[in-house]
Amino acid sequence: MEARCPRCSNVFTTDRSGIQFCPHCGQQIDVPVPPGGGWGAGAAGGSGAGRFSGEPPPGGTPGALPGGRDLTPWERRREVGVVKGFFETWKLTIASPQTFFRTVRPDVPWTEALFWAWIIHAINVVLSLPLLGLGLSTLMLPQNLPSNPNVSPEQMAAVMKVVTAAFGIGPVLGSLILYPLLAIIGAAVMHLVAMIIGAGKNGWGATMRAYCYASGPYVFSFIPCVGLLAWIYALVLRIFGMMGIQETDGFKATVSVLLPWVLLCCCGAAAALGFGSLIAGLAGAGSGSRSF
Repeated sequence: MEARCPRCSNVFTTDRSGIQFCPHCGQQIDVPVPPGGGWGAGAAGGSGAGRFSGEPPPGGTPGALPGGRDLTPWERRREVGVVKGFFETWKLTIASPQTFFRTVRPDVPWTEALFWAWIIHAINVVLSLPLLGLGLSTLMLPQNLPSNPNVSPEQMAAVMKVVTAAFGIGPVLGSLILYPLLAIIGAAVMHLVAMIIGAGKNGWGATMRAYCYASGPYVFSFIPCVGLLAWIYALVLRIFGMMGIQETDGFKATVSVLLPWVLLCCCGAAAALGFGSLIAGLAGAGSGSRSF
Protein backbone atom coordinates (compact mmCIF):
# COMPACT_ATOMS: atom_id res chain seq x y z
CA MET A 1 0.00 0.00 0.00
CA GLU A 2 1.11 3.56 -0.62
CA ALA A 3 0.98 6.39 1.90
CA ARG A 4 1.78 10.08 1.60
CA CYS A 5 3.85 11.84 4.26
CA PRO A 6 2.00 15.01 5.39
CA ARG A 7 5.34 16.68 6.25
CA CYS A 8 7.41 16.23 3.07
CA SER A 9 4.55 15.15 0.71
CA ASN A 10 6.57 12.18 -0.57
CA VAL A 11 4.75 8.91 -1.31
CA PHE A 12 6.23 5.73 0.11
CA THR A 13 5.25 2.08 0.30
CA THR A 14 4.30 0.49 3.62
CA ASP A 15 2.55 -2.67 4.74
CA ARG A 16 0.76 -1.35 7.83
CA SER A 17 -0.99 1.65 9.33
CA GLY A 18 -0.23 3.49 12.55
CA ILE A 19 2.80 5.31 13.91
CA GLN A 20 5.93 4.93 11.76
CA PHE A 21 8.75 6.95 10.23
CA CYS A 22 8.74 8.47 6.77
CA PRO A 23 11.68 6.93 4.81
CA HIS A 24 12.23 10.25 3.00
CA CYS A 25 12.31 12.92 5.73
CA GLY A 26 12.66 10.64 8.75
CA GLN A 27 9.80 12.30 10.66
CA GLN A 28 7.34 10.29 12.70
CA ILE A 29 3.89 10.15 11.12
CA ASP A 30 0.59 8.38 11.72
CA VAL A 31 -0.53 6.46 8.63
CA PRO A 32 -4.34 6.03 8.69
CA VAL A 33 -6.09 2.78 7.89
CA PRO A 34 -7.32 2.87 4.27
CA PRO A 35 -11.03 2.43 3.60
CA GLY A 36 -11.86 -1.26 3.68
CA GLY A 37 -8.56 -2.25 5.30
CA GLY A 38 -6.18 -4.19 3.08
CA TRP A 39 -2.93 -3.62 4.96
CA GLY A 40 -0.57 -6.55 4.92
CA ALA A 41 -0.34 -7.23 1.19
CA GLY A 42 3.20 -5.89 1.18
CA ALA A 43 4.22 -8.16 4.05
CA ALA A 44 3.12 -11.15 2.01
CA GLY A 45 5.50 -10.24 -0.78
CA GLY A 46 3.64 -7.51 -2.61
CA SER A 47 4.84 -4.07 -3.58
CA GLY A 48 5.64 -3.17 0.04
CA ALA A 49 7.99 -6.09 0.71
CA GLY A 50 11.32 -5.04 2.11
CA ARG A 51 10.25 -1.48 2.89
CA PHE A 52 10.90 0.02 6.32
CA SER A 53 7.66 0.74 8.13
CA GLY A 54 9.18 1.92 11.39
CA GLU A 55 7.53 -0.86 13.43
CA PRO A 56 8.91 -4.23 14.54
CA PRO A 57 7.78 -7.31 12.61
CA PRO A 58 5.19 -9.60 14.22
CA GLY A 59 6.89 -11.40 17.09
CA GLY A 60 10.06 -9.27 16.74
CA THR A 61 11.85 -7.20 19.34
CA PRO A 62 11.14 -3.46 19.73
CA GLY A 63 13.28 -1.45 17.36
CA ALA A 64 14.16 -4.40 15.14
CA LEU A 65 13.24 -4.81 11.49
CA PRO A 66 13.60 -7.61 8.93
CA GLY A 67 17.12 -8.00 7.60
CA GLY A 68 18.83 -7.58 10.96
CA ARG A 69 18.38 -3.80 11.19
CA ASP A 70 17.92 -2.40 14.65
CA LEU A 71 18.26 0.76 16.70
CA THR A 72 21.84 1.75 17.49
CA PRO A 73 23.01 1.61 21.12
CA TRP A 74 22.80 5.41 21.17
CA GLU A 75 19.17 5.26 20.07
CA ARG A 76 18.52 2.77 22.90
CA ARG A 77 20.22 5.00 25.50
CA ARG A 78 17.11 5.07 27.70
CA GLU A 79 17.48 1.33 27.97
CA VAL A 80 21.27 0.90 28.18
CA GLY A 81 22.28 4.31 29.58
CA VAL A 82 23.54 7.48 27.89
CA VAL A 83 27.27 6.89 28.45
CA LYS A 84 27.19 3.23 27.45
CA GLY A 85 24.97 3.91 24.46
CA PHE A 86 27.28 6.66 23.25
CA PHE A 87 30.49 4.67 23.74
CA GLU A 88 29.13 1.42 22.26
CA THR A 89 27.98 3.27 19.14
CA TRP A 90 31.37 4.99 18.83
CA LYS A 91 33.19 1.69 19.23
CA LEU A 92 31.07 0.00 16.57
CA THR A 93 31.58 2.81 14.05
CA ILE A 94 35.35 2.77 14.56
CA ALA A 95 36.07 -0.95 14.85
CA SER A 96 33.27 -2.61 12.85
CA PRO A 97 31.93 -0.04 10.38
CA GLN A 98 30.77 -2.47 7.69
CA THR A 99 28.79 -4.55 10.18
CA PHE A 100 27.47 -1.49 12.00
CA PHE A 101 26.17 0.41 8.98
CA ARG A 102 24.49 -2.70 7.55
CA THR A 103 22.36 -2.86 10.69
CA VAL A 104 21.49 0.85 11.04
CA ARG A 105 17.86 1.62 10.36
CA PRO A 106 17.30 4.31 7.70
CA ASP A 107 13.84 5.24 8.98
CA VAL A 108 14.75 6.57 12.43
CA PRO A 109 14.76 10.41 12.70
CA TRP A 110 18.13 11.77 11.58
CA THR A 111 18.21 14.11 14.57
CA GLU A 112 19.31 11.14 16.71
CA ALA A 113 22.49 10.72 14.67
CA LEU A 114 23.05 14.49 14.54
CA PHE A 115 22.87 14.71 18.34
CA TRP A 116 25.47 11.94 18.62
CA ALA A 117 27.80 13.60 16.12
CA TRP A 118 27.38 16.95 17.88
CA ILE A 119 28.64 15.36 21.10
CA ILE A 120 31.63 13.96 19.18
CA HIS A 121 32.45 17.46 17.95
CA ALA A 122 31.99 18.91 21.45
CA ILE A 123 34.48 16.39 22.85
CA ASN A 124 36.99 17.37 20.17
CA VAL A 125 36.49 21.06 20.98
CA VAL A 126 37.01 20.51 24.71
CA LEU A 127 40.16 18.47 24.13
CA SER A 128 41.61 21.02 21.68
CA LEU A 129 41.14 24.06 23.93
CA PRO A 130 44.15 23.29 26.19
CA LEU A 131 46.43 23.01 23.15
CA LEU A 132 45.30 26.41 21.90
CA GLY A 133 45.06 28.16 25.25
CA LEU A 134 48.43 26.96 26.53
CA GLY A 135 50.17 27.65 23.24
CA LEU A 136 51.04 24.00 22.61
CA SER A 137 49.76 24.53 19.08
CA THR A 138 51.00 27.89 17.78
CA LEU A 139 51.04 29.70 14.48
CA MET A 140 54.26 29.55 12.49
CA LEU A 141 56.04 32.73 11.39
CA PRO A 142 57.74 33.03 7.99
CA GLN A 143 61.49 32.50 8.18
CA ASN A 144 62.27 35.69 6.23
CA LEU A 145 60.19 37.96 8.46
CA PRO A 146 62.23 41.08 9.34
CA SER A 147 63.44 40.86 12.92
CA ASN A 148 63.21 43.59 15.53
CA PRO A 149 66.31 43.94 17.70
CA ASN A 150 64.15 45.28 20.52
CA VAL A 151 62.04 42.10 20.66
CA SER A 152 63.59 38.90 21.99
CA PRO A 153 62.68 35.44 20.68
CA GLU A 154 61.03 34.68 24.02
CA GLN A 155 58.82 37.76 23.74
CA MET A 156 57.89 36.84 20.16
CA ALA A 157 56.97 33.31 21.26
CA ALA A 158 54.75 34.75 24.00
CA VAL A 159 53.05 37.03 21.49
CA MET A 160 52.42 34.10 19.14
CA LYS A 161 50.81 32.14 21.99
CA VAL A 162 48.43 35.03 22.63
CA VAL A 163 47.64 35.37 18.92
CA THR A 164 47.03 31.64 18.62
CA ALA A 165 44.70 31.67 21.61
CA ALA A 166 42.78 34.70 20.31
CA PHE A 167 42.38 33.53 16.72
CA GLY A 168 42.16 29.81 17.49
CA ILE A 169 39.79 29.51 20.44
CA GLY A 170 37.17 31.84 18.94
CA PRO A 171 36.56 29.89 15.71
CA VAL A 172 36.72 26.57 17.59
CA LEU A 173 33.99 27.65 20.01
CA GLY A 174 32.03 29.12 17.13
CA SER A 175 32.15 25.79 15.30
CA LEU A 176 30.50 24.16 18.32
CA ILE A 177 27.47 26.41 17.88
CA LEU A 178 27.37 26.15 14.09
CA TYR A 179 28.03 22.40 13.90
CA PRO A 180 24.41 21.29 13.26
CA LEU A 181 24.07 23.72 10.36
CA LEU A 182 27.44 22.69 8.89
CA ALA A 183 26.56 19.00 9.21
CA ILE A 184 23.21 19.52 7.49
CA ILE A 185 24.87 21.39 4.62
CA GLY A 186 27.55 18.73 4.22
CA ALA A 187 25.01 15.91 4.21
CA ALA A 188 22.75 17.83 1.82
CA VAL A 189 25.54 18.16 -0.74
CA MET A 190 26.36 14.47 -0.37
CA HIS A 191 22.70 13.51 -0.75
CA LEU A 192 22.33 15.70 -3.84
CA VAL A 193 25.13 13.76 -5.54
CA ALA A 194 23.60 10.49 -4.31
CA MET A 195 20.23 11.34 -5.85
CA ILE A 196 21.83 12.31 -9.16
CA ILE A 197 23.62 8.96 -9.49
CA GLY A 198 20.77 6.89 -8.03
CA ALA A 199 22.25 6.12 -4.61
CA GLY A 200 19.67 7.78 -2.35
CA LYS A 201 16.71 5.43 -2.43
CA ASN A 202 16.14 5.49 1.34
CA GLY A 203 15.82 9.27 1.46
CA TRP A 204 17.55 12.27 2.98
CA GLY A 205 17.31 10.92 6.51
CA ALA A 206 19.40 7.86 5.64
CA THR A 207 22.15 10.00 4.12
CA MET A 208 22.18 12.30 7.15
CA ARG A 209 22.49 9.30 9.45
CA ALA A 210 25.38 7.92 7.39
CA TYR A 211 27.09 11.32 7.46
CA CYS A 212 26.74 11.81 11.21
CA TYR A 213 27.49 8.28 12.39
CA ALA A 214 30.76 8.48 10.42
CA SER A 215 32.02 11.26 12.71
CA GLY A 216 33.62 8.98 15.30
CA PRO A 217 37.26 9.52 14.20
CA TYR A 218 36.96 13.26 14.83
CA VAL A 219 37.45 12.55 18.53
CA PHE A 220 41.17 12.32 17.73
CA SER A 221 41.38 15.26 15.33
CA PHE A 222 42.65 17.62 18.05
CA ILE A 223 45.98 15.74 18.13
CA PRO A 224 48.59 17.39 15.86
CA CYS A 225 49.32 15.35 12.71
CA VAL A 226 46.43 12.98 13.52
CA GLY A 227 43.65 15.28 12.34
CA LEU A 228 44.28 14.51 8.66
CA LEU A 229 44.15 10.76 9.29
CA ALA A 230 40.92 11.17 11.27
CA TRP A 231 39.39 13.14 8.39
CA ILE A 232 40.39 10.48 5.86
CA TYR A 233 38.98 7.67 8.01
CA ALA A 234 35.74 9.65 8.44
CA LEU A 235 35.41 9.74 4.65
CA VAL A 236 35.92 5.97 4.52
CA LEU A 237 33.22 5.52 7.17
CA ARG A 238 30.83 7.69 5.15
CA ILE A 239 31.35 5.39 2.18
CA PHE A 240 30.51 2.38 4.37
CA GLY A 241 27.56 4.34 5.74
CA MET A 242 26.12 5.06 2.30
CA MET A 243 26.61 1.45 1.26
CA GLY A 244 24.89 0.13 4.36
CA ILE A 245 22.11 2.62 5.09
CA GLN A 246 21.31 3.67 1.52
CA GLU A 247 21.81 0.08 0.29
CA THR A 248 23.94 1.06 -2.68
CA ASP A 249 27.14 -0.32 -4.20
CA GLY A 250 30.66 0.77 -3.35
CA PHE A 251 31.21 2.79 -6.52
CA LYS A 252 28.11 4.96 -6.09
CA ALA A 253 28.81 5.39 -2.39
CA THR A 254 32.37 6.49 -3.11
CA VAL A 255 31.25 8.98 -5.74
CA SER A 256 28.61 10.40 -3.39
CA VAL A 257 31.19 10.98 -0.65
CA LEU A 258 34.26 12.06 -2.62
CA LEU A 259 32.86 14.02 -5.58
CA PRO A 260 31.90 17.08 -3.46
CA TRP A 261 35.46 17.22 -2.09
CA VAL A 262 36.97 16.84 -5.57
CA LEU A 263 34.84 19.73 -6.84
CA LEU A 264 35.73 21.81 -3.80
CA CYS A 265 39.45 21.20 -4.36
CA CYS A 266 39.13 22.12 -8.04
CA CYS A 267 37.31 25.35 -7.18
CA GLY A 268 39.91 26.15 -4.54
CA ALA A 269 42.77 25.51 -6.95
CA ALA A 270 41.12 27.69 -9.61
CA ALA A 271 40.58 30.48 -7.09
CA ALA A 272 44.21 30.24 -5.93
CA LEU A 273 45.48 30.41 -9.52
CA GLY A 274 43.26 33.38 -10.24
CA PHE A 275 44.43 35.18 -7.12
CA GLY A 276 48.07 34.42 -7.97
CA SER A 277 47.61 35.77 -11.48
CA LEU A 278 46.01 38.92 -10.09
CA ILE A 279 48.90 39.51 -7.69
CA ALA A 280 51.45 38.88 -10.47
CA GLY A 281 49.64 41.32 -12.74
CA LEU A 282 49.57 44.00 -10.07
CA ALA A 283 53.25 43.45 -9.31
CA GLY A 284 54.11 43.67 -13.02
CA ALA A 285 52.11 46.85 -13.41
CA GLY A 286 53.87 48.36 -10.41
CA SER A 287 57.36 47.53 -11.68
CA GLY A 288 56.46 48.89 -15.13
CA SER A 289 55.34 52.23 -13.70
CA ARG A 290 58.54 52.54 -11.67
CA SER A 291 60.69 51.99 -14.79
CA PHE A 292 59.49 55.33 -16.12
